[in-house]
Order: sequence, then C-alpha cells, then structure tokens
Amino acid sequence: MTDQQPAMAPDDVAQAGRVRLAEWLTAEAPSPELGATPEELAEWPAYQVEEYLVFVPPGFANLIYLLADHGISSFAPSEQSLANAMAAARPQS
Repeated sequence: MTDQQPAMAPDDVAQAGRVRLAEWLTAEAPSPELGATPEELAEWPAYQVEEYLVFVPPGFANLIYLLADHGISSFAPSEQSLANAMAAARPQS
C-alpha cells in the first residue's frame, strides 16, 4: 500500500470516473454487449489514491482498475501491490 490512506472519492469525481471506465471497458470488450455502462459500475467503490481513482469491483475480484489523466490500467492484487501497480502505470519519462 502507499503511505497515503485511500479515501473515498467525491461522488462527482467517482461518477465521472465510472463514465470513463465504462467507455474503456466497452472499447476493450470483444463485442459492445460485453461492455459496461456507468450504471452497472454504480456499486463499485472509488478511492482517491495519489493521482489515481482506484475502482474495486464488489465481491471477490482479482482485478482492480486505476484511472488517471494519463490513462486507465488494471492489475491483479494477488500478483502486484497497489503501490507497484501505480508506479508501473505512470508514464515513463
């Protein structure tokens, strides 16, 4: 984990993130009907950690999504820590 405790994202920020994440999930899906809508993601908690919105699907999920201005990525918490996933997702200079 990072030194910063995850805090729930403000509702308006979380909702904007859900819209972006739904668009991304739909674009990544093999067909549009396998995509997602913001309404389907409404129960996903959104946390603000550093520059990221961290979306955690409810229930047991081994895939967590990171959203930032520079892009969207996912990671498996069973294989990578949040801190390492955020570092890997940052643009390399």
